[in-house]
Amino acid sequence: MKATGIVRRLDDLGRLVIPKEIRRIYRMKEGDSIEFFVSEHSEIILKKYSYLNDEKEMLTRMVNTLKEVTKCEVLFLLEDEIIGNDNILPDDCTSEITHQVRQYHPTDFDSLRLFLISNDVYSGSIYPVIADSHWLGAFLLYSKQGPLSTSQKAAASIMSAYLAKQFEH
Repeated sequence: MKATGIVRRLDDLGRLVIPKEIRRIYRMKEGDSIEFFVSEHSEIILKKYSYLNDEKEMLTRMVNTLKEVTKCEVLFLLEDEIIGNDNILPDDCTSEITHQVRQYHPTDFDSLRLFLISNDVYSGSIYPVIADSHWLGAFLLYSKQGPLSTSQKAAASIMSAYLAKQFEH
């Protein structure tokens, strides 16, 4: 654990303000859920809650199914993890794709460099999973063969919509 040097007081209602610098670095915004943990040393640990953190096995099956159906490369991007390729980490993605993945609507791209570890460019589509106005993650389909077909996009759109429905309240 790393100290930030930032100290805050609880107010009379027990509220604590998370400093703006911390919210910015960890992309926290109004309405995000925070999960509390307590260590064996009585330390309180806060973590931005992700509905999908406990669903990695299901997400892996969904990614593999989309790969089979679409015949293109598929990844699922969470806040801090990528499912579908054990060799790729979120820090390996270019800032351009990281920005596009966080959109709240499907996005197509063409001749885009996706990974810092390679100069290869791809075409593809991004299908975010949005539940109750919260971005939960996104399916990223990509190929060197050119733009995706209508049927490939439809499969990704259906998978995204299905996953979003599972997490709506």
